[in-house]
Amino acid sequence: MSENPGTGSRRIFFRLSGLEDRKSLLSDKAFIWVAVLCLVPVVLNVLGVDFGFLSREFDPYQVTRFIQTEQDTNIGLILRGRYVHLIFVSVSITISLLTIVLAVVDFRIKGDISTPIVAFALFCSGIFNTFHLLVATELIRAESEQFYLTSFTWFFSRLFHSAILVLGTGIFLIRKKGFGGSGARQARNTIVFTALFFVLLTVAIILVLFINSKVPQDLYPFSNQARSYDLIPLFLYALLGLILLPRFYEKYPSVFARTLQISMIPAIASQLYMAFGSTELFDNCFNISHVMTAFSYFIPFYGICLNYLQTWKSEQEVIGQLHEEAVEREQAEALLSGVLNSSANSIMAFRVIRDTEKEIQDFEWLLANPSTNALLGIDQRKITGVRLFETLPDLEGEGWFDFFTRVLQAGDTCYLEYYSDCYKKWFYLTGVPVQDGLAITLSDISRRINAQQALMRAEKLAVTGNLARTIAHEVRNPLTNINLSVEQAQAGRGEDADLNSCFDIIRRNSGRIEQLISDLLESSRPGLLKPQEYSICSITDAALELADDRRKLKNISLHKNYPSDDWKVFVDPVMIRTALLNIFINGIEAMEPDRGQLEVIIGTDLDKILVTISDNGSGIAPGHLDRMFEPFFTGKTKGMGLGLTAAHNMIVNNHGTIDVRSELGKGTTFLIRFPKV
Repeated sequence: MSENPGTGSRRIFFRLSGLEDRKSLLSDKAFIWVAVLCLVPVVLNVLGVDFGFLSREFDPYQVTRFIQTEQDTNIGLILRGRYVHLIFVSVSITISLLTIVLAVVDFRIKGDISTPIVAFALFCSGIFNTFHLLVATELIRAESEQFYLTSFTWFFSRLFHSAILVLGTGIFLIRKKGFGGSGARQARNTIVFTALFFVLLTVAIILVLFINSKVPQDLYPFSNQARSYDLIPLFLYALLGLILLPRFYEKYPSVFARTLQISMIPAIASQLYMAFGSTELFDNCFNISHVMTAFSYFIPFYGICLNYLQTWKSEQEVIGQLHEEAVEREQAEALLSGVLNSSANSIMAFRVIRDTEKEIQDFEWLLANPSTNALLGIDQRKITGVRLFETLPDLEGEGWFDFFTRVLQAGDTCYLEYYSDCYKKWFYLTGVPVQDGLAITLSDISRRINAQQALMRAEKLAVTGNLARTIAHEVRNPLTNINLSVEQAQAGRGEDADLNSCFDIIRRNSGRIEQLISDLLESSRPGLLKPQEYSICSITDAALELADDRRKLKNISLHKNYPSDDWKVFVDPVMIRTALLNIFINGIEAMEPDRGQLEVIIGTDLDKILVTISDNGSGIAPGHLDRMFEPFFTGKTKGMGLGLTAAHNMIVNNHGTIDVRSELGKGTTFLIRFPKV
């Protein structure tokens, strides 16, 4: 059953879009791992690990006092400020985590290492913000006063954020020829090693801050005041926004690189609000500064989302184009297949087989259409990859190797017309070079060549007929006068024996000339047909009976193979008998005495009755076959060359055809066809 033309295109589309490989993207192992992770807390609880913060029940009185303290206006404001601060910092951390996830996806799609490395810098900044958040919420406790350390982790987080971006983009600007190499494996290794370096650097700085107990103290634990070293992150943000990131964008243009440059605006604003606007923790400028910080993380995240969306749209366009190309290719293949399968000509393609010295040795089959089966007698489905002259060795002797070589050397279309002794057909070859091979078109032009030859014979017969009629008119009248004069002279000198002998010679040669003129006229004119339904076997036997004396005189054996049914033909039986007789006599005269074999077979060829007459005589030279039926052409030392011409004329006039095949030294075969009645 043939495949729907659209099925292959949809398969290509799904393969390109990754939808066909769903099992590899989400296998059954994913469910197992998720289930295992969900069971891990249970196992740890059994092992004694407690994830709760309450190790014992609180005294109700203490809980009541805590609620009353929480409801105090000032304390409540501080707690609400801490909660809001917690939300803003958590948003920044979450966005940095999502950014690195999308950056890795972007790298898997595009292969550009600049995006994931800079994203890892942002992610490490998010790790530092996590440390700031854990200190601020007292989830981890340092050796120094907690509230003093909280005031300074903001500065360190901003300093680290700007410094890590300078480092992440700077490494790409230092190397003029790019970074990370061209190989996919080398690019992945570069990302992994750079990410590990960033993470280790981040952890080291956090440990130094966490262990160091010498933290500067404010006059008041919750106060914010401008410090000279707050200008350091501000300077780094300005350096990034005005110099480094624009150059980074020029070298690695992308939506992510552009939004990274834009994110420096809220980063600078955040630093200005905090350093020169905030005087207390959780005041107006403090909260605005944290919103700007989250915004500075969000803009690159939005940029990488647009980057991914742009890449996805480009992929969809490419997939759409490939889908259209696949459909067009399938349609073209279907059209080409239809042309190949429906063509009456043989269409073949070959690859050149060369030896170690680049000399052509043979040609390997690449494809062939069904018409090749009929013309060359091979199965085109079983020849792919097989050598040409191993499957058809006779073609090498017929000049195919030389023709193929000429096509390759010429580098252009070449043509060859020849008669194939192997297939007994006229072939016309067209060769076209294609890369390291060639395409061949083979046509059977036997009908055209036979028609041309028949037309030429008809034209020659017409010329011969005119010549014969002219000769008959110009020769017979003087010949008649000669015969009359001889009769009169013989009547007056009837007693003279010597003269009578001369008169007999004249009369005998005049009769010979008269017979030659009659044969010439008979071979060149249609004659008056008297067609009727007649048994082809009876006509053939009548002709054989007339030639029986000559056959027996040379002791030539006869073999007949007739059909069981009495087949009828609509012909002039006398004319066809004469034509067959001429062919029998021609064959008998070509065979040696006591060794000759004459074979007559009557059968069918498609819708025709076929009479095959074969002998094992001397045969006919290949150059003479085309002239067999020409008037006055003969290979005998004695003869006028009119017998086969007359036979051909008679058969053609009775709507038959005659062909001859011969091999020098082995014999000749005549193939005579008549329409069935």
